[in-house]
Amino acid sequence: MDLSIDKKFSALGLEIHMGVLDYDVAVHPSGPALMDAMEDGAETRMHELMGEAASTDPIIAKIREVFKATGKDPSRYRPSSEALTRRVISGKPLYLVNNVVDSGNLISLMTGVPIGCYDADKLHGALSLQIGKSGETYTGIGRADINLEGLPLLADDKGPFGSPFSDSERSAVSKGTTKLVFVIYGLDIDVAYVESAAEMADTLITRFCSTH
Repeated sequence: MDLSIDKKFSALGLEIHMGVLDYDVAVHPSGPALMDAMEDGAETRMHELMGEAASTDPIIAKIREVFKATGKDPSRYRPSSEALTRRVISGKPLYLVNNVVDSGNLISLMTGVPIGCYDADKLHGALSLQIGKSGETYTGIGRADINLEGLPLLADDKGPFGSPFSDSERSAVSKGTTKLVFVIYGLDIDVAYVESAAEMADTLITRFCSTH
């Protein structure tokens, strides 16, 4: 799926390396093997950070700087990868949603890069990475309306549907999803980190979410 990037990002001196991957998936509750991987991932991240705050992770720190540059306070609107990392540092397990979302959350936790999982059949037309404008909102997954102003976001022909903060209900992966758009938000980070997340996605999505 094609993705265009608003020139405002380059005007701010931000280098963007977005990853957009397509998969055929079967959505169901996560099984024991994926849940074990999630537990292992949480333990690994706790050891990596050695008691330090999630925001000290160099990738998360870069994403936070992008939020500041585009006009969003990252202490009020935390990147999704930071929120997941803070959760496991506090001793809580990763959320259990379904095998696709759980795989995405594990990849985000392990890499520090925000991940978006979207139902391709719920998207319309071309995709674009933009900076949220005044008055733009959408209903977040498990949240009230989110003020998108100043937030990096993804939009289609119907408007905004996803962001590295929290995604919309409109594009959410559900039991009936069969075609997945998997987005890696490489916001001003080295392309090698995006490639690493993509390789991890190929492994986990193929193993735990494939239709075969």
